Amino acid sequence: MALNVPIRPEPLSSQVARQIENLITSGVWPVGSRIPAEKDLVSQLLVSRNTVREALRSLAHTGMIEARVGDGTYVRALTELA
Repeated sequence: MALNVPIRPEPLSSQVARQIENLITSGVWPVGSRIPAEKDLVSQLLVSRNTVREALRSLAHTGMIEARVGDGTYVRALTELA
């Protein structure tokens, strides 16, 4: 019998990041706009705050969003590394 590579479900943080990215690229959240606060995203997505934070951190790493301490998180670009 041959071995098969285990199928791993996509992590929640990746799913959340993809949803947020889709909102940005579709224009729902345009460049320069402030995205909802973490607590609002948590209640809308029904995931933990850590999941939302990890998703936002990954999008910040790509350059799509920018977190401003004490002010919020803003859309910075429509695509990764733009």
